[in-house]
Amino acid sequence: MAGVVTAAVEAPTGARKPVPPPRSRPLNVAAWTGVALTVAVTAAVVANAVHRLPAGSVIVLAVAVVAAVLVGIPAWKGLRGSAASARALSRGAITDARRDAAASRESSWTALGVAGFCLCLMALVFFLTVSDGIVRETFLRWDLMRTSFAETGKALWHNVLIALVTQALVLVIGLLLALARLAPGRGGRPLRLLAIAYIDLFRGLPAIVVIYLVGFGVPLAGIPVISDAPPVVYAVVALTLTYSAYNAELYRSAIESIHPSQESAALSLGLSRAHTLRYVILPQAVRRIVPPLLGAFVALQKDTALVNVVGIIDAFAQAKIYSANYYNLSSVTVVCLLFVVITVPQTRLVDYLLARGERKPS
Repeated sequence: MAGVVTAAVEAPTGARKPVPPPRSRPLNVAAWTGVALTVAVTAAVVANAVHRLPAGSVIVLAVAVVAAVLVGIPAWKGLRGSAASARALSRGAITDARRDAAASRESSWTALGVAGFCLCLMALVFFLTVSDGIVRETFLRWDLMRTSFAETGKALWHNVLIALVTQALVLVIGLLLALARLAPGRGGRPLRLLAIAYIDLFRGLPAIVVIYLVGFGVPLAGIPVISDAPPVVYAVVALTLTYSAYNAELYRSAIESIHPSQESAALSLGLSRAHTLRYVILPQAVRRIVPPLLGAFVALQKDTALVNVVGIIDAFAQAKIYSANYYNLSSVTVVCLLFVVITVPQTRLVDYLLARGERKPS
């Protein structure tokens, strides 16, 4: 019996043949096609951009040569690797053939990636220089951007203030809504129904509609005390109503992600349900949703640009005043740049926290 088993195992092993590497020629052809396309498109776009300059032809030639070098070097390495793989395969060196083929594919993919980047860059250049730069004059007039920067930057303070106050309220109200939706037992059913109705309603309404209803509806209703509030208060209330619904779902998903054994262990040690929630469940849940909460805060900051519908002179409203006076949108471009400067570092922080969370052992 032992001999039969040995023969059954050894027969396939002896008959096994080395697997040749996958072909890299098609990828090489695609890489060199990318080289040709990149050089042609780059030359055409640069020629359109500098056709009025005295040294236009020299500039076109220089940029085309640079593009050819950037894309051609990895494409050439891919072709050499493919040839080396074919030679190694012809002499039976399968390991060397597979290594050279892998290096060839990597170089060809690099060439295609660089070609794609260059083509996207040329598309942007073409967009900015088409029709003698009419797009650039409409969106990127430096003198108007410099003129509107100071006033637009001051008005941005309204956006920052609204975002900070709203986020502080949203963190508290969203947690209360999540706890109400998770209220246990028959006695908690009314709270669950109210929380579900609130969350479904305000997650389904556009933020600008809520801002409009609150900003104009409350003053029109003539409710004592609150009808005389400044527009900034109405903006904070409207954004709080909207984003509390989103944050409530973040809290709820985090709380439900904690394994039930954590709660059972805490209760078995004599902790009450309130203490279990406060000292065991919530600390773990909050750590898990810090990145999503920061992502929601970034979205909230961007939505503060909607508050101009109730008469608040925020950055966007100030930019619209400049654009109406000068018949140009360069001031709106300033607003875009200011929001990007504020939100991009926070977005990178969210990515960092997510990556750090993935590196931690579970």
